[in-house]
Amino acid sequence: MDVSNPPPVSSDRLQQAYAALMERAPSALFRKARQLYLNKYCLDGREPQGPLRLYVQQEKTEERIEPCLVEQEPRRLAIYTVQPITLALVHWQQPDAAEPAVQAAYLQYWGLDGIDLQAQSESWFRQGGHHALLAAPSDLLWRKESLLPELSREQD
Repeated sequence: MDVSNPPPVSSDRLQQAYAALMERAPSALFRKARQLYLNKYCLDGREPQGPLRLYVQQEKTEERIEPCLVEQEPRRLAIYTVQPITLALVHWQQPDAAEPAVQAAYLQYWGLDGIDLQAQSESWFRQGGHHALLAAPSDLLWRKESLLPELSREQD
């Protein structure tokens, strides 16, 4: 999918739903488990209602370690950032796309109105239904920081 023109800003609702999804998702170290989780659980929550659901279809992860000071002592901070690249709009357990007005209202709910959808020929994960891909907003991301344990200092 061409994601060269993602929507620039995500809504608070979408940011909060994405953060909640990421808090429960398996680590990127477990790629297969993470992909299964993202294919199964949507941004709508654990018990979604309605005919449409929004999933993370593709994501980009970045891990880095930066030096930092804690109480004037040098330490290291691990920073893990996940950014969705492509989202999937799924017409739950239906072989065809939802009516355009239904899709438009649903996307507006998420602050994604006016975004081009690219219908896909295959069904969503495990016959989940018709789906179309759309670019994720460029500012939609999840970031987690963890202070690494102190390195033991060698005695001189």
